[in-house]
Amino acid sequence: MEIQSQPTEPFSKRIIGKILLDTLLVFGSGIVQTSFFPAVNLFPASPDLMLSAVVGLAVFEGERTGALAGIGAGVVAVSLGGAGTAPLPLFYMLSGYFMGIAAKVNFVRNILSWFLYITFAALARAGLSFLYSVFTVPDVNVMVTLISVVMPEFAMTVAFSVFNYFLARLCVLPFKRSAELT
Repeated sequence: MEIQSQPTEPFSKRIIGKILLDTLLVFGSGIVQTSFFPAVNLFPASPDLMLSAVVGLAVFEGERTGALAGIGAGVVAVSLGGAGTAPLPLFYMLSGYFMGIAAKVNFVRNILSWFLYITFAALARAGLSFLYSVFTVPDVNVMVTLISVVMPEFAMTVAFSVFNYFLARLCVLPFKRSAELT
């Protein structure tokens, strides 16, 4: 009887495929967030689609993947513009890490728990946006910033996050066994 071992290659086809799909999700979310929503101008604010992509990957793949995707999303956000010099890589990394832990502890990966995860992450992002605007914009009107920027960004992030829920689930689907998806 011969014992077959798992391949010990550090970068197997499975790992490379997973990295490519995750990168495509984060980068695609960044492109849509920074180009489509500002150009359409139908909505009061642009949703933070990269945050929902990071949270989606963290929920379905774990805290390590969420943290790595968060660093990547922060770098993409700063690189594509619209984020200034905000500490987004650190924020996205921490969001991915903590939402991955919350999903692991909770063990529920349905759409209702998804809205709970994304609501907490979007609230933290709204707080970061508010603090960033208060401390970096001279002569800022706090109430106008809160009503016209922070609250619409929060609402749009939660509303449009459902797309990244399904996209993150699709990114994980080819690499999970059927027992792991429940």
